[in-house]
Amino acid sequence: MTEVSTVQFPFVTAELMSPAARPNTAGTFGFHGLPMSRNMKEESAQSTLNVSKTDAVGTPEVTAEVSNRLSQDEVINRLFAPDQFLPQPRNEKAIVLVTEGGVERGVTHLEVETLIAHGADQLRKRGVKADDNVVFYCDNSPELTATVLSCWSLNSMAALIDYRAERPAVLAICKKLNAKLLVTAKRLYKDFALETKYFAEAGLEVLDVADLADSKDTAPKTQVDIKAIDLDRPAFTILTSGTTGNPKTSVHTLRSLVVNIIDLAEAANQHGSITALTPLPLSHVFGLTVFLIAQVLGAKTVLTQLEPVGFIKAVHRHKPDWIAALPQFYGAMLSAPNGFIKLDNAKLLLCGGAPLTVSLADKFQETFGKQLNNGYGSTECKLVAFNRDGGATLSAGTPVGDIKIEIVNEQGEVLPEGEIGEVRIAGPMLMEKYLDNEDETRKAIRSGWYYTGDIGRFEGGHLFVVGRKDDVVVVGGVVVRSGIVEEALRNNPQVKDVAVTAVGNRRLGQIVKASIVLVDDKVGEKLMSTKREVRLETERELQRAFKAFCKDRLTRFQRPMKWEFLGPHDDLPKTLAGKTDKKKLSAAKSA
Repeated sequence: MTEVSTVQFPFVTAELMSPAARPNTAGTFGFHGLPMSRNMKEESAQSTLNVSKTDAVGTPEVTAEVSNRLSQDEVINRLFAPDQFLPQPRNEKAIVLVTEGGVERGVTHLEVETLIAHGADQLRKRGVKADDNVVFYCDNSPELTATVLSCWSLNSMAALIDYRAERPAVLAICKKLNAKLLVTAKRLYKDFALETKYFAEAGLEVLDVADLADSKDTAPKTQVDIKAIDLDRPAFTILTSGTTGNPKTSVHTLRSLVVNIIDLAEAANQHGSITALTPLPLSHVFGLTVFLIAQVLGAKTVLTQLEPVGFIKAVHRHKPDWIAALPQFYGAMLSAPNGFIKLDNAKLLLCGGAPLTVSLADKFQETFGKQLNNGYGSTECKLVAFNRDGGATLSAGTPVGDIKIEIVNEQGEVLPEGEIGEVRIAGPMLMEKYLDNEDETRKAIRSGWYYTGDIGRFEGGHLFVVGRKDDVVVVGGVVVRSGIVEEALRNNPQVKDVAVTAVGNRRLGQIVKASIVLVDDKVGEKLMSTKREVRLETERELQRAFKAFCKDRLTRFQRPMKWEFLGPHDDLPKTLAGKTDKKKLSAAKSA
């Protein structure tokens, strides 16, 4: 699943739009799984959730014979009180954290529920109240997930920051948000007191999530008041990836997340005992969404570190039904010893965060007998489509639920199948806005549609996302979309990864450069040979082969005129979200 990606896995919601601007949301569901009328939608958007256990669990049992679709009540109750409301709460290992060195620790659903209540007590103790902003700067843990839910239970907004972000950037975000509290993890610091003093000097209290770990065994002072949770207040912010521009801060309501969870849970169509595994940080919308869906369905959710060795060992040990990961993690699985990984249980292998290549997908299918489920989403709209019905390898599949996806031209006219244009999306899962950026919000959200800035096409009802609209190379006055060139090259079985950038040229202004990471180890060894003639001849052979490959697939201006070949163990520079960092690659040099 890629963001242009078609992973790297909210918004002006339909309920909050004026009737004139509201897109067709005929399938939006009400509190008891029944379609809401427009008046019901508008009324529910202005009210807080008001449910009892009988409402949340009893009523769906009556409607379950008609549909397996969850209601909003069920999702909220299962998230905030899983031991009470899940049909089969887990008495062991509801969430399993795999730490460095493969050490594991788990918590039950009762302990999760207790941690949420204790987290809310800790936030209140530090003065956090409704509409306050709390910054979360942590790696994955049961305490992090519980404290985010604690924040939402107080109707406060959680700003989710990647734990690998630089401290000055985190401090700047805290100041921009006028944050009340920083929730972090002591284990991320060499000298916790020294390194957090800058936050304290800025007026921020600092809470170490590890302080909550022992509280899971003690009764909380107060219980979470589910009826007081307002689904339509701003609930969380996530930074966009900033792959080709400056990152923006998207603001999401809790309702937008809930309806996305409902759509995706229905599309996944998995029931019974499930084990889900992911290395994705919860600070990324792909990771957050997958984690919450797994919890709502009562799955054992295994959180691994963002490194391939521990991930592979966890897959071997837990034999998951679901995996959600970046393409490079699936690539790492191919390097495991023969027979070490068994995917007999695997029913859903979500791939996102960066583009999938044919070489990886085909090799994975050949090795494990399983198709990777490529998908599409973004920070602004969450996961909206994935390939779940055996579509073409690089397809992002079909939209989930009642989400609408269209391909349009510059005039906003819908294009027929096969034609490339901008991807636009409508549905109640869209972001509310970009924080303090009205101009960018107006550009992105128009008449109920989110204009993604991605370019793509439909083929046979399946979505193919090609690249970014603004990622172009102007060759002799002709505009070449980098994504179209990259898509063609991703279909070459020798390509492990690829990025297309512009290189300055005196005659044409710019030319297309392709940086390619190759699959073949032997070719990679020749590229690294100590003999200059071997290296040069290998590069010439590769250029001849790739030029021949491109001849029938790309126009003359689209074909790369400059090539860079890297061995299988080399990497293109990546952002924290796992996408290729075009800003680092695109320093134009005169060719």
